[in-house]
Amino acid sequence: MKKNVLFILVFALLVFTFAGYGAKEAFAQKSVIKYYTDNDESELDPFAVSIAKGTGLKLEPLRMSSGEAWARVDAEAPRIGADMHFGWPLSFALMAKEKGLLMPYKSPAWKNIPAEYKDPYGYWYGWSYWFACIAVNTKLLKEKGYDMPKSWKDLLDPKWKGEIVMPNPGTSGTEYLTVSTIMQVFGEEEGWKYLEKLDKNVAQYTKSGSAPGQLVAQGEYIIGITWDQAVEKRKKEGYPIAMVIPQEGTGFVLDVAVIYKNTKNPEGAKKFIDYVGSRKFQEEVAKYRSKVTYPGVKSLVEFNPKLIDYDAQWAAENRNRIMRTWKTRFAK
Repeated sequence: MKKNVLFILVFALLVFTFAGYGAKEAFAQKSVIKYYTDNDESELDPFAVSIAKGTGLKLEPLRMSSGEAWARVDAEAPRIGADMHFGWPLSFALMAKEKGLLMPYKSPAWKNIPAEYKDPYGYWYGWSYWFACIAVNTKLLKEKGYDMPKSWKDLLDPKWKGEIVMPNPGTSGTEYLTVSTIMQVFGEEEGWKYLEKLDKNVAQYTKSGSAPGQLVAQGEYIIGITWDQAVEKRKKEGYPIAMVIPQEGTGFVLDVAVIYKNTKNPEGAKKFIDYVGSRKFQEEVAKYRSKVTYPGVKSLVEFNPKLIDYDAQWAAENRNRIMRTWKTRFAK
């Protein structure tokens, strides 16, 4: 009898111990969020630390380029190996949405952020953006006696022959943004004609999207086609460089956060999204990014550029075709 009672007590203790261990493991899993990201190394840790402190979540990020991330997600579908994606151009998120890979969530924390920066059904949330622009060396411009270019079309003037540097859209996401912007501003047929004329004035195509900003700042060329931070950074360093936003407007890349439908931690993912939409987090982002989407938060670029109604989905769907065509026509 005593042996039976002792056996029952030991068995009950084991059940209780393993039940407690299982509950602890389940709780631990609920506090973990795995996410893919294209955050630069300099910003990845500060962003993750801020989110972890603000939400109590344990974060496991995996960094890769935007294109690499899409290839991975496309191969993993429908069972994505992450709960979320944080830091991804909108165009890729829209393709993921079309494939039915995203979970909608209407976050109340995003009520103060304008509607154009978030999906109306909660499939994606845009927290920062950057844009294409024209860089001009003001010292060389004055020496030549030329007027400041004001539009995309101004760059076709023959006087700029050999004075323009721009990135190769086959190697630079920055320049693909410019090319797709041209296509959307003028239409694809006229856009190719524009690029043919522009090519006659281009002295060099660089691999890096930021390189034209540096080359123009150093006085090697008068004009560069680049992105905003490449100009603003060198302007603050004292170089004779100015940024021009074309009169027709310019395209932009919106970085977004999404939740994957097969997430193992939907509640944790929602906390993540909520915190990303907070003023506190976007003030942290503003230390590293061109523009944030929370109204009134000053970021690295303080003015508001004239943006076109950029079709990110069209740009993504036509990327490979346009880059192949550009390479055939203009690669030097």
